[in-house]
Parts: sequence; C-alpha cells; structure tokens
Amino acid sequence: MNTSDPVSSDLLREVIREVVREVVREVVAEEVAAAGGAAPRPARRRPHAASAGPDRSAARIERGALTERQVRAVGPSGTIRIGKAVVITPLARERAKSMGVEIVRFEE
Repeated sequence: MNTSDPVSSDLLREVIREVVREVVREVVAEEVAAAGGAAPRPARRRPHAASAGPDRSAARIERGALTERQVRAVGPSGTIRIGKAVVITPLARERAKSMGVEIVRFEE
C-alpha cells in the first residue's frame, strides 16, 4: 500500500482506528468484569452513511475496508456487496453476524 496516496492514508487510518476501538472495548470489558461492575455504555455515534444506499438496507464497496461503522449504517438484515480487494475488519465481521447483515463478494 502506498501511504503517500491520500486515499490509502485515509483507509489505513480508518482500519487502525477500527482495530484500536476493538482493543479498547475488550480491555474496558475485561477491567469492568474484573472489578465486578457493569460495563459503561458506549457513546452513540451517527452511522457513517457514505457507503449505504438511500434505503440503508444495502451497500456496495469496491475497494478499501469494510468497517463496523459501515455495517451499522446498513442496518439489521441488510446486504453489503464488496469487491475482491475489500478488507473486512474483525469487528465489522462480528457486527454483521450479530445484526444478520449479509456480506457478499462480487467480481469486478
């Protein structure tokens, strides 16, 4: 990946942010469980709607990364069609499974 390309840099930052969010959630959950308390509720964020269609039940991503935010934007029981070059973050895969979102790869 050429990090001098602004699109590649933005994609890399998004993937890193997604991984950091996932690690922080796990660490907080472990610490709260060890302390015997209830986990704090995460702040609600606006879904990233750039990748979702007008009905928000389907999306098509041709390159880059599929993130948990994009999966949430599609909504429950939606469909995301991704190109063969798209990377799926672990948190996106987990969120899609829990929401019943279908991820389908298409040939470019």
